[in-house]
Amino acid sequence: MRFPTCKRSSLPERVAPNAAALRRALLPALILLTAWPATWASVVLNNTRIVYPGQARESSIQLRNEDATPNVVQVWLDSGDVDSTPERATAPFAAMPSVFRMEPRAGQTVRLVFDGRELPQDRESVYYFNMLQIPSVSSQFSEQNQMMVMLRSRLKLFYRPAGIQGRVEQAPGQLNFSLQRQGHGWRLVADNRSGYYLSVIGGEVWSGGKAHAFRADMLAPFSRAAWPVSGLTQPGAGLSVRFKHVNDYGGVNEVESAAVTAE
Repeated sequence: MRFPTCKRSSLPERVAPNAAALRRALLPALILLTAWPATWASVVLNNTRIVYPGQARESSIQLRNEDATPNVVQVWLDSGDVDSTPERATAPFAAMPSVFRMEPRAGQTVRLVFDGRELPQDRESVYYFNMLQIPSVSSQFSEQNQMMVMLRSRLKLFYRPAGIQGRVEQAPGQLNFSLQRQGHGWRLVADNRSGYYLSVIGGEVWSGGKAHAFRADMLAPFSRAAWPVSGLTQPGAGLSVRFKHVNDYGGVNEVESAAVTAE
């Protein structure tokens, strides 16, 4: 089993880039190989998100190679640039080791070390952990042509200082909701009064016994966001909001709030 020569360069994410960007990203990785299987296992992480305690000297995450063949893995962190590379990444964290080989069905621990720069202590800060999987090439198929696909995964890392008021489990209950007219419809305004990021993935506004869906996104600490409410023309009696959010373990919790006003 052998590996292609790899440089620390920008490579494609799971999301589809434009054609020009894809060609630029894959040119260094074009190799001769045969019928790479259409589906395969890959290097997986035990986490769906990473929480880095502000008082910790370092933290760690676990990876596992589920393939029956070796893989080379490269990891780095960035401050929100989806096109980041290890050379251009600006996050205040180092990942060690940053490049390593994983044997079949084997695990690997990656240490994350904070560089100590000054960050807000009353709220979370968010960064992104990148993992690039570089599969091996089987000499069995060396006579056939195939393009090798490298998989890049991206996880949120939350730097969580000890000075944040309240517990993270209480943060969803600190959302304050109101309805505002938007053209002929309404939008739901959410005020996050906590020091935690809230990954709201959507929910429903209940009005007059009817549910009206809305789609949401991540809400930063001490910030406000507004999301259109589908099909709501006039708020009625019994206003309430039911929403779903992602917890620290990647699970989805559902919360109901009765405190909704129409402005």
